Amino acid sequence: MNYAICCFPEDRSKLVTSVLPQDSTAKKYFFILLLEVIAAVNKEIIPGKNDGDNLLRLLHRISVSPQLDCNLESTAALKKSVEEFETWLNHEFYYEIYSANIGKELKIRLCRKDAIYLIGNRCKHSLLRSNAILGKIVKIYKNSGVLLDPGTEILILEDIDNWLFDDFGGYHFTKLCELSANVYYGIVQYVRPIYVKCLVKADEIQYSYKMPSELTEDESKFEYYELLNRVRSPFLPAIETYEHLEGRY
Repeated sequence: MNYAICCFPEDRSKLVTSVLPQDSTAKKYFFILLLEVIAAVNKEIIPGKNDGDNLLRLLHRISVSPQLDCNLESTAALKKSVEEFETWLNHEFYYEIYSANIGKELKIRLCRKDAIYLIGNRCKHSLLRSNAILGKIVKIYKNSGVLLDPGTEILILEDIDNWLFDDFGGYHFTKLCELSANVYYGIVQYVRPIYVKCLVKADEIQYSYKMPSELTEDESKFEYYELLNRVRSPFLPAIETYEHLEGRY
């Protein structure tokens, strides 16, 4: 989430209560990136993760057992923001739709996490790679009492575009930005004390960081340097969603 994806005011000090995507393509990128946050992380990327862990769960683990700084006060905001995000994602709701391609009025039950999973994968993959999300949405429909014959199952893929991406995704876009921004600022609050401790200023412009002795590989040093750089000047405005955009589903 950044200024290339979202329409934010130039003044970052202003509280933002409603966020729109720059355009439809930016909105698709937003949900693809959000999918990477809620989907399980590959063990090849993070060998120490547990089965099913996603980035939110890994951040929660860091918040209760910080590695950079053992002061739990610095991770309190991160822990709270991740837990609020997970609670929001796990909320189940009913939604009445008209599926034009199969000509049926439907009442669907699913959780917000599944809704974002369907949107993100639909935005990410072509029709030829849609078997997984087709199977998932067919199962959701069947669990909601909708019987489909194999010849019409593929027709409901467009429902993801119509009532999930456009309606659900549009309605909750601001809230998802708020939740994401809160996690971002939780990370900033955690890393900021380390940034202050490691910063070495040569003058008003030039600066460097003291590297921990245990960092010996160039790649690790670069990543540590980039992490500290990202908390120098937070780039997202504070977001607080309007009440009428909170509880529809």
